[in-house]
Parts: sequence; structure tokens; C-alpha cells
Amino acid sequence: MNPVKHGVVPLALIVLVFAVAFVGCSKDGIDVTAKVLSVDGTAEIKNASAQSFVSAKVNDTLDMGGVFKTGEASLASLEIINRGIVEIKPDSIFELEAGKDSIFQKAGVAIYKIDKNKEGFKVKAPHAVTCVLGTRFVVRILDGMTVVGVEEGRVSVTANNGEIREIAAGKKITIENSGFRGAEEEFDVNTDSFNYLQIDGKWVPKE
Repeated sequence: MNPVKHGVVPLALIVLVFAVAFVGCSKDGIDVTAKVLSVDGTAEIKNASAQSFVSAKVNDTLDMGGVFKTGEASLASLEIINRGIVEIKPDSIFELEAGKDSIFQKAGVAIYKIDKNKEGFKVKAPHAVTCVLGTRFVVRILDGMTVVGVEEGRVSVTANNGEIREIAAGKKITIENSGFRGAEEEFDVNTDSFNYLQIDGKWVPKE
């Protein structure tokens, strides 16, 4: 998959994080379920009780342990019940972890628009875990790194090496396998395209 071929990621956004003491994280034992709101192109769904993936349709339910994925040049949106809306971009994989109150974004780009005064939840990604409540953010996963940028609110980002940073609205950060890469950068939803090029095996922002 070429993660930059789909061009600009429109919209507000972002973060990955695990703040153990962050107010608003969902409580253990609360089921997380989702409903398919729209599908544009090819998308597939597989609940824990199913043997294989099937084509996703509007109003399908994704239960705990279920996996949702979009195909090339395909888009979809899900309602995370009592939380908010997730817009899923092409070539993305999104799972509601079985027996847990968390979401695992395995690949691609997802834009989360979480309602305030609702139960929060955790969003896991390969390089960090995010605790979210009442914010707007996007998670973009590339080979070896995750980029996060905040449109609204403030988030606490914990990398896999345990380092923690707080990211405010209008900022973005890059996380690699070894931890954070560099300092925060300015983020503007209207101009930041999240376009990256791979140079000598390393992803760098496209000028």
C-alpha cells in the first residue's frame, strides 16, 4: 500500500495517547459497539462470531471483537455508539478489541470526532495509545511511524517507550518505534496535507 497516493486528508484532527490519569477515559467493562453510517467504494466487516469478512452495508453493526476495513480508494464512516463519529479513509483497518473498552486502528487513516460529555474510549495504534473525550483528531499510520495532529482540545500522547507529551490544538507530532521524533510542529487543518515521501527508507513530510 502506498500511504501517500490518496493525497490530502481533509479535516480536523488528532492524536494518539495513553494518559492513565486523563479524565474521561472509558471505564473498564463498558461495551464499545459501532454502526456503519456510510460506505463509498469497497468495505468489509467481520464480527467475532463470523468465519470470514463480508461486504459492509449501511446500518451493519460492528460488535466488540469485530474488524472493519476499507479497500483502495474507498471511504466509510462509523458511529461509535455513545461516543461519536469515525471517518475511515482508504486502506484502513479498524478493530473493536474483544473484551476491552478500546479501539485498535491497525492501518491507514481515521478521523475521530468525539462528542463532549459522552463516555470516552482508548484508541490504540502501533506506536501509542490514545485516551479521548470530547475532541477532534486524526490518526495516520505509516510504515514505522504514526503522525498525530490536534484540531480541537488537548491530548496526552504516550509513546511505546513510555515518554509522554501533551499536544494542544494546532499542533502535530510524529511517533516512531523508538519514541517521539523531534518536537511538535504547527498544524493547520486547512493547509496541512499529511503528505509524506519515503526517502532512504524513512518517511519525511512532503514540501
